[in-house]
Amino acid sequence: MLEEKSQVYEFDEFRLDVARRRLLRGGEVVPIYSKAFDLLMLLVQHNGNDLAKEEILETIWPGQILEESNLTVNISAVRKALGEKASQPRYLVTIPGRGYRFVGNVQMRPEMTDQIVIESETISQITIENEADDSSPFAAVPGDSHAILENKTEAQRLLPAPVSRPASQKFLRKPRVLVALILIAAVVVIAGVFGVRWFRRTGVAVNGFQQIKLRQLTNDGAVINAAISPDGKFFAFTHTEKGKQSLRLGQTNGQPPIELRPAGDLPIRGLEFAPDGSSVYYVIPEPGRNVLYRVSVLGGVPAKVRENISAFFAIAPDGKRVAFMRGDSGNKTVGIFISNLDGSNERTITSVSTSRNLTQICLSWSPDGSMIAVGASPENNQSAQGIFLLPVDGGELKPLSGPLWRRVDRVAWLKDGSGILAIAIAPGGEEDRQIWLTAYPGAETRRITNDLFSYDIGLSITTDSNNLLTTEHQQINNIWLAPAHDLTKARQLTFGAINRGDGLTGLDWTPSGKIVYTSANGKSQTLWIMDADGSNARQLTSPGPVDTQLSVTADGRFIIFCSNRSGASEIWRINIDGSDLKQLTTCGKNLEPSVAPDGKWIVYRSTCDNVGALWRVSIDGGEPTRLTDKPVNWPWISPDSKSVAVEYVIEPGKSKLAIIPIEGGPPTNLFDCPPSANFRYGIKWTFDGKAVTYRDWTKGLWRQPLDGGQPQRMAGLPDEKIYPYSWSRDGKMFAFTRGVEIRDVVLISTSK
Repeated sequence: MLEEKSQVYEFDEFRLDVARRRLLRGGEVVPIYSKAFDLLMLLVQHNGNDLAKEEILETIWPGQILEESNLTVNISAVRKALGEKASQPRYLVTIPGRGYRFVGNVQMRPEMTDQIVIESETISQITIENEADDSSPFAAVPGDSHAILENKTEAQRLLPAPVSRPASQKFLRKPRVLVALILIAAVVVIAGVFGVRWFRRTGVAVNGFQQIKLRQLTNDGAVINAAISPDGKFFAFTHTEKGKQSLRLGQTNGQPPIELRPAGDLPIRGLEFAPDGSSVYYVIPEPGRNVLYRVSVLGGVPAKVRENISAFFAIAPDGKRVAFMRGDSGNKTVGIFISNLDGSNERTITSVSTSRNLTQICLSWSPDGSMIAVGASPENNQSAQGIFLLPVDGGELKPLSGPLWRRVDRVAWLKDGSGILAIAIAPGGEEDRQIWLTAYPGAETRRITNDLFSYDIGLSITTDSNNLLTTEHQQINNIWLAPAHDLTKARQLTFGAINRGDGLTGLDWTPSGKIVYTSANGKSQTLWIMDADGSNARQLTSPGPVDTQLSVTADGRFIIFCSNRSGASEIWRINIDGSDLKQLTTCGKNLEPSVAPDGKWIVYRSTCDNVGALWRVSIDGGEPTRLTDKPVNWPWISPDSKSVAVEYVIEPGKSKLAIIPIEGGPPTNLFDCPPSANFRYGIKWTFDGKAVTYRDWTKGLWRQPLDGGQPQRMAGLPDEKIYPYSWSRDGKMFAFTRGVEIRDVVLISTSK
């Protein structure tokens, strides 16, 4: 096993803090996921010595049988974190046929507690400790912030040479000594005062939620979103049953919930309590508009508050204003807006490029109402995200934390202002969404959950900052097969365990009648192939990375898919037997591929241009061609290889189904979609090419005829959510992924 010591290793501009598991470059945190950090630490600890691949694998992954490619992926992640290439190694040298060697000029420094110590033979020791932070008042002490003044070092320099008198007389009869000690004592007292104030401001974020207690508040797995009341006595949640969503109010003491809004066909999006706890706000995406509603916790008729708002929002601490995001696809920007609750006095407080990756759900007010916290990417690194702060009076996004995560899904400011909670995904593909805590105004960050669950959508905090509410997520998915002419006769093909996710992010047919699909194993996801009856299942790609979004060529030669096995999101090609893996794109921001049936082109979405436009590249790779100026999602090529069906983004939260020529240009067709439309992993052409189908957030699939008319639900499918699906090449069979998402409300309390 890898031994972790309270040690700090420094080499050039890098600092490897073992105890805090952080890599810093020039004082800035470098994003690096868990196993890559372990690998870097092992290499640094053996600086100058060769490490065999077998030794590395056994140390980092003890007791596991892994392919060498898993090590290669993590070596690439280490190189990326250190800013080097394999062809031009600065620190990490490959020993051909053997392993690796770290060659940096490493200085080893013991981790020291921040303290000031003043000693003398006749004076009691005074010790003041503070958390390490460059913005601490203690940084004003001359020298290193970890300074230690002892009687044999700095204190000795201040005192005169010893004489034969007793120590107490020597000490008291020297005015310089008295002056020096008075000054030092003043520094100590002032530092102590500021230290107490500092601790009061950051103590909760640094020390809160060190030990946590989880309590599940619902148990039927049908929750979508949830929020807790300021006093912690109630929680509101959206509940799904038979494809319809209702709004309910529960009590944290375990009393049965009551219904605030009856179940309906339209989904409920944003959800938040009023600051005084008297009512609940939520958004309904009605046709052509999002509407903000308010309902009393005592029940009654919901009141319409305003229209023209995003699906998710944040209510100000004064209870009079609301913040939300709105996109401008023409200018390729996303704006953060503030208005009165009724929609009056609306103003933009900032507008940034879509490349900053702001998401409308990730928005939280500071307790004093002066700032808003968001999850975003820095301008120079769109592949990672951190927490940014924005003054309500206007200004620029300023980073609180470095780009620590692959994605930030939700933020919530602690009500005492001492820190910000985040639901986020660590870099790499090893971890699901966990809950993190970042101190404010410092930026110390640590994870407060570390389990096999995933947390999503819901994140809110009580006024005392001791309890947070979230939704805990598990999933069971399996692949089913039905005759295309009668979908009611479906039968199950795979029988994976919970969170395995067979077919969850990709499914397609080969011309010989086999099914290629994705399957999760632990925290990685790989490609598999099986016969149409579910037999002879075989893994095609090695574990470690996340392989997803697959498409099979019509001749059955290749599988095209998206993967992070190079350290970033790229389009890859592999032979149908799993051999000859080849990367087809570069830049690290390419995803959602679809291969043309004629085998010539691959279309995909790319954010390399900071737009998310549609691009095309040859199946052999090479120079890509941009096809659209507008952002699109989830492209799929028609059976005749002439058109591409896409989700066409009008603005964030508003999309249409579009048909675009494979040569590029504006859409030839635009279709309105129901509010519950879901395009993720789900746009497919029908076998005859006369219609395009897509998913629904709650149940079944929609079918949009190309000759116009309203979309209709496909008949015969089970009354539950459908995931990836595909018709066989001869059009006779229909494979689809169905499953259950288990979401329940969880109360997480900090142990006192």
